[in-house]
Amino acid sequence: MRFLLGLIAGLILVGAAGAFMVYGGHVSVAATTPPDMLDKLAPVALGHAVAHQAPKMTIPADAAAAGRGMEHYDENCLPCHGAPGVKPVEFAQGMNPAPPGLDGDTQKLSDGELFWIVKNGIRASGMPAFGVNHQDAEIQDIVAFIRHIPKLTDEERRALAAAQPHEHHHEEAGKAGESAHEEGHHH
Repeated sequence: MRFLLGLIAGLILVGAAGAFMVYGGHVSVAATTPPDMLDKLAPVALGHAVAHQAPKMTIPADAAAAGRGMEHYDENCLPCHGAPGVKPVEFAQGMNPAPPGLDGDTQKLSDGELFWIVKNGIRASGMPAFGVNHQDAEIQDIVAFIRHIPKLTDEERRALAAAQPHEHHHEEAGKAGESAHEEGHHH
């Protein structure tokens, strides 16, 4: 009986401490927060969830499908993930977790896992769900291109670099803001 009362008291204390942290605003939600225990456990949970929920499928290594997939990749994926020889855009550097390069460990995922991730996204990671505005065949083309990324030709690298949105650097943005302010234009 004493053990049970101690267990209940312990659970109440843990719950109270958790409530204090959450409702007291003591949980860091900043993207600049260094990884903690939850961040270390999340990839394990993610890997098991995706493996469990992903369809069993093989997407053929088809050059035409990879070409169609590259068009979608340019528009939707390149800014965050970049490509070999093409850096992600500046805003992606502030994402936590950082979007992975798709020529490394991502290639170890099965076709079904890649398809599931592109279609459903990853909650609280910045990875959107493309299944809301892309058909399954288009998502399969994107996966075909992701599989092709480690074997990009020089021509494909140049095309991806040209497709990457051009960024305005801070100095230029600051000068533009100062000019607008000097002219009486306020943002």
